[in-house]
Amino acid sequence: MFAGEVDLNSWYKPKIDKKVLKDLSKRSDVKGIIDISIFGIALLFSGYLCVISWGTWWSIPALLLYGNIFYCKTISVNHETNHETYFRSRRLNKIFYEITSFLGGFESVRWKWSHFHHHTHTIFTHKEVYDYENNSPRPTEPIRFFLNFLPLGPLFNIQKVMHFTHFEIIKHSLGIMSPVVKITVPENEIKKVINMSRIYVFLWLFVIAISIYLQSWLPVIMIILPPFFGNTILMICTMTQHAGLADNVKDHRKSTRTVIMNPFFSFLYSHMEYHIEHHIFPKVPCHNLKRFHEEVKNQMPKPYKNLFQAYRSIIPAILKQSKDKDYFVDVEVPDVNN
Repeated sequence: MFAGEVDLNSWYKPKIDKKVLKDLSKRSDVKGIIDISIFGIALLFSGYLCVISWGTWWSIPALLLYGNIFYCKTISVNHETNHETYFRSRRLNKIFYEITSFLGGFESVRWKWSHFHHHTHTIFTHKEVYDYENNSPRPTEPIRFFLNFLPLGPLFNIQKVMHFTHFEIIKHSLGIMSPVVKITVPENEIKKVINMSRIYVFLWLFVIAISIYLQSWLPVIMIILPPFFGNTILMICTMTQHAGLADNVKDHRKSTRTVIMNPFFSFLYSHMEYHIEHHIFPKVPCHNLKRFHEEVKNQMPKPYKNLFQAYRSIIPAILKQSKDKDYFVDVEVPDVNN
């Protein structure tokens, strides 16, 4: 390999002082509790707006605000507790992982294993190790790509609807395993997937029963349905992770993107905008990712300064990949040998 050439057949790790990395890897119950408390307050406030505006046109913006806060932060907390980095306490991580898995419609056993697979085979497309967290597989389909950002958009995406997590859970509760389970979940864990899916379906039916009893659809709308109408902010954030970049490579700098986000989005997204850094060291807690980014930034591609700059790269790539499945954004990485 020539000087300055990137070895795409091995996982890249930046140089960082072991003591610094150890410090950055420290988890904190206090930071996790503060973060989840702010989320709880925001959810209560936006939920209160939904209740007092119900039956008026003001309920639409109220529900969109609530749904986006609910879904984006729920999924980002779910992601962090899955990595067991949101809290120091393993018990707190486990409790909130199970709660957010249900609220987000991400069945906990399936997602534990499939997300581990995602980190091991990030955006791999080989049949045996296919990464089902690749949300813009090639050749891309621009109309379906843009539908992802619209409230209720996934429901109009006919081909993808039956792969939406809630529908997948219903299938699993009936013992019908999806392809992602067959690839990522060990045989001895599949029964757990079925049982947990059945618990989720039972809880959904319980919420529906409460709505019928109260003669109001608000419990269903505010507990079960936010993933369907509160998807916009989450999709804006998550589509920056890998869309348009190289697949089947073992250098996360080539397949993953770091984008600097505004404080509101960064909070809802639990700082996962530092996504290259997260993939390289997934055990660094989200609240330390910005500091970690500063430590290794000279060894990383230049981050996108904002979402607008990121999508100026992503959207043309998605359009090009719809016609040329071999096209990808070729990221310039620093010459780490100098």
